[in-house]
Amino acid sequence: MENKTSKYFKYAIGEIILVVIGILIALQINNWNEQKNDLNIERINMINLVEDLKEDVKLYNEYRQRNAKIYGLIDSIVPNIKRADRKAHVDKLSYWSRRVTLEWMVIEPINRTYAEMKSSGQLRLINDTDISKQLSKYYNSFSKFEILNNAGLAWAEQYVESLGKIFDAEILIKVMQTQQIIEAHPDQMLTEDPIIINQLLNGLNFFYGAISRGDYVSLENEENALKIIKLIETNYNLSQ
Repeated sequence: MENKTSKYFKYAIGEIILVVIGILIALQINNWNEQKNDLNIERINMINLVEDLKEDVKLYNEYRQRNAKIYGLIDSIVPNIKRADRKAHVDKLSYWSRRVTLEWMVIEPINRTYAEMKSSGQLRLINDTDISKQLSKYYNSFSKFEILNNAGLAWAEQYVESLGKIFDAEILIKVMQTQQIIEAHPDQMLTEDPIIINQLLNGLNFFYGAISRGDYVSLENEENALKIIKLIETNYNLSQ
């Protein structure tokens, strides 16, 4: 009787041990699967981040190229609008002056992937501490562009008001529609009031400073974006 009880007890213990081992193996397999899934999500996010960053680099370049055109336009406007015979050059002056606002662009880098990772809690999946810090620093810098954009919009409102006082609206509309120099009559310069002209020039001076600052910030962000791209491609073996 004792032998049977002992054998049953040993059998029961063996069954329990097997069950526990089975549970531990199942938990381990589940952990492996979760880790594999997390690594897969992390890699997909890194690929998407690189795509976003490359689009940002293109955006920064376009921004500075358009600003370079604005600098050229301002350099043409300032000396010519101060000439005594400025009314004889209404066609070019109205074109240059209107083109300034047409070339200016609001700069909005892409934060789609990073925002999705942040809202879903997937930022925790970034295993590389350096990349995590660099990404945080980069995307937090976007607030600078918001300030620059708001300053630019405020400038544009004042500048367009000055334009409307100096040039006939018809010619400004045609410039916007055709993107070309429009033949104009001297009378289409509505005023030569030095105060109003000075308001226009002050607006250009303010804007010149604002986009110069924008150039600096965009160049800095471009360098950081390229650095992060290289870091991600190297650490996650994404280079083609």
